[in-house]
Amino acid sequence: MNRNEIGKVILRVLTFFIAVIELIGGFAIILGLGTRIVTTVFALIMIGAIFTVKLSLGFLGNGQMAGSEHELVLLAVSIYFVFAEKSRMSLDHKFFQS
Repeated sequence: MNRNEIGKVILRVLTFFIAVIELIGGFAIILGLGTRIVTTVFALIMIGAIFTVKLSLGFLGNGQMAGSEHELVLLAVSIYFVFAEKSRMSLDHKFFQS
């Protein structure tokens, strides 16, 4: 394998893991289970997406592709949930009374 093929394999594996994290993490957020941990990971993923893919497109895009506005909103919501108090309806509140 040359370096280009290894890079493609690494990107495929990383893409798969990010998709699994977002799927399972989305269900965890809906249930209110591990919200602070999951949203911290989501915030890191969004920072990575903004700086590696969307930064050159600007905020509103270039007319061909969307800009980073969607990722910035998801980043802001993730940061909010990291610092928000537990809801009474979340599973975190039910299992871990504090």
